[in-house]
Amino acid sequence: MVRGGPSGADVELIERLAALGVQVSAAQLERWRGLGLLPRHERMWLGRGRGSVSVLAEETVAVAAALGRHARAGRDVRWTVIAWYAEAGRPVLHGQLPVPEPPWPAVREALVWAMRRSAAHRLVEAARTAAGAGEEEQDAFYAQAGRVVGRGHTGPAHPEVMRRVLEDPDAELDRGEDRRRRRGAVRLAAAAAMGAGEVGGEVLVDALATLMPGPDWTDVAANARRAEQSGELDGWIRAGAVDPLGRLEAAGAQEMAAARHAALVLAGIGGLYLMHGFGLPDSPALARLRAQLEETGLALVAAQMVPLMINPPGVVHALSMCLAPDIAALAAWLEAVLAEQAGTG
Repeated sequence: MVRGGPSGADVELIERLAALGVQVSAAQLERWRGLGLLPRHERMWLGRGRGSVSVLAEETVAVAAALGRHARAGRDVRWTVIAWYAEAGRPVLHGQLPVPEPPWPAVREALVWAMRRSAAHRLVEAARTAAGAGEEEQDAFYAQAGRVVGRGHTGPAHPEVMRRVLEDPDAELDRGEDRRRRRGAVRLAAAAAMGAGEVGGEVLVDALATLMPGPDWTDVAANARRAEQSGELDGWIRAGAVDPLGRLEAAGAQEMAAARHAALVLAGIGGLYLMHGFGLPDSPALARLRAQLEETGLALVAAQMVPLMINPPGVVHALSMCLAPDIAALAAWLEAVLAEQAGTG
């Protein structure tokens, strides 16, 4: 609660923010200060017997602007911190204030809190219970996985398919693709939870091929059959190998910043990939980029980063994904490919 009215520096801050199109109240400013998110004003002494006045710093304006842009009525402030953290990693646009980094302890707390309450974490917890239990618990896991995947977004249609529909209104989307992706996601979740042996080699490779189209999976399928026959398939994906919450808890500030950069790179390239389906004028460079992305089998990962990086709950999952070494390596490679193409025109 603001007592005795806002200080002169707060009045100036509120006016500066309003000029930027950001509306905040004195009570909000006090709340953010109490949470350690907004710096307190420094005091300037006016001289003997004249007291002091609060002084507004430019850094405070930038921090308050970031908080104000992402604050929503009724929204937990931790979602605001996550949205602020995502914005702080983006390039500064011309004419805009640089976005300062939020305090790392607040970022870590917000990310861990958000993941703990997510459907993905509940699914991991159910998987841990099912892994060492009987059929009843495993059946319950499959039912929960089906519900979670059924509500989730399985990713956009292939850009070429979308472009064909855009150019020909009578063309139809393959509705079965969505069902195949959902089925593949449940099977992959089961393999990650209870080991590859739980689903079997053929089913596992089919799920991977559905979710990561592009590469030729023939050799992988043959290797899976041999591993299953020799009893070594469980080593492909160990039970409990996927732990999104554990990744977030273990990451330090620099690791998380690297994951954020990777997520933004993938979202940018995923956006270029998807926009082809919405009529973006094509070029040889864009065509090469799409082809190289599809050859990795991870085009769907890049495409999914686009919606994930738009809202705070999605940002949490995007960062957890990009803490995985293989996804981070994909982002680094694609960034190098993009830089090379930009250099060659």
